[in-house]
Amino acid sequence: MKAEQPQASLQRRVFTVFGSFTLVLCLVYTGIGVLAAYVIEDQLLDNLISDEAGYIERQFHSNGTLPAPRLPNFTLYPSAGDAPDTFQAALAGGRKSAELFVTGEQHYHLRRLGLEGGPVLAADVGNLLTVSRQSGHLLWLLLGALLATTALALWLAHRLAAGTIRPLLRLAREVQQQHNGRQPVALSATGNQDEIGFLAQTLERSLNELQQAQQREAEFTRDVSHELRTGLAIATNTIALSRQRELQDSEKHELWSTLTAMERTVTTLLALARAESVERSTFDLRPLLEERLLARREIAAGGSFQLDLALPDNLPVNGNPRLTELLLDILLDNAIRHAAGPALQIHTSGSGLSFINPVEETTDTAKLFLAGTRRPGSDGLGQGLYLASRILNAQGWGYAASCERQQFSISIHPA
Repeated sequence: MKAEQPQASLQRRVFTVFGSFTLVLCLVYTGIGVLAAYVIEDQLLDNLISDEAGYIERQFHSNGTLPAPRLPNFTLYPSAGDAPDTFQAALAGGRKSAELFVTGEQHYHLRRLGLEGGPVLAADVGNLLTVSRQSGHLLWLLLGALLATTALALWLAHRLAAGTIRPLLRLAREVQQQHNGRQPVALSATGNQDEIGFLAQTLERSLNELQQAQQREAEFTRDVSHELRTGLAIATNTIALSRQRELQDSEKHELWSTLTAMERTVTTLLALARAESVERSTFDLRPLLEERLLARREIAAGGSFQLDLALPDNLPVNGNPRLTELLLDILLDNAIRHAAGPALQIHTSGSGLSFINPVEETTDTAKLFLAGTRRPGSDGLGQGLYLASRILNAQGWGYAASCERQQFSISIHPA
């Protein structure tokens, strides 16, 4: 299947947004810097003129005459009428100060003094306008800084976008490549300690759970076909026969046994298909085994059935109690239904638990736990043991079977 590709590039979007934001930010701070330079320059010139005006006013109050300005390029006009017409126009309307731009490099700051006659102090500050004089150099400096910071920001944006998006794309490709297989999904980014690693761990766990659910569904469908086909055929033939004549007791018993076995099979398969079947806990196997033994009418009645039970007081195991209950029912049902006589031995051997019952002839146990296996000539020793193997495998328990000297033995090794 062709790997799918995203329709839009998140990497390009991050690159564009980050780069545009940085460019705008550089322009804003560049404008703030230029504006601050002009404001500082104007404030310095204003302070200089205010200081000179204060000096003239103090000298006038002390001597009664207007002194000459101390600073070069400063001119004092005794009255507003003595000032040039352009200065008078700039200070018209009773204004106390004004700025006047004239041709060339001359630039005047005008100040009306608070003295009798309204003298005017004019300062030609054209040669003091540092920002304006250096604007060309500053422009290239700011432009160079703007380009450098923008290039750096775009490079960082590219690295940031690539470092974030590429692992996500690699993660998506790994999911596409592995999800269609039967092997457990293993993503390379699960070892990361960041958010991408957390995402990879979550995806890996979810995909594996989904894969296990699909596998259980496939096994359920396959096992239903294998395990119920014979029982349905027997039940169908028996019911068809009942339309022609009255069923004999043996036939009724066979029909009832078949339906009971089918019910147990469906219950077991449904339990194996549920996600809860993989949940395990530690529990004592002996009380559960005793409960399932007493649930058997042949054993609980205390008749001719010989039960040899040799177990320790406590038998802790790790597994699923519900699946273990179904497993014990299958093993006990096989021992009771398919044994040569009403006898069963259950004892421990090392870490294992053995179920031993007599048989009439030796059976090959090599394929006993495969689906559909039966002893030739009957509905079979070993019928249902495939389901037992499924339960044992689901719980991670070991098992083995042997048949010698007319004794059939199944050993299970709980975790």
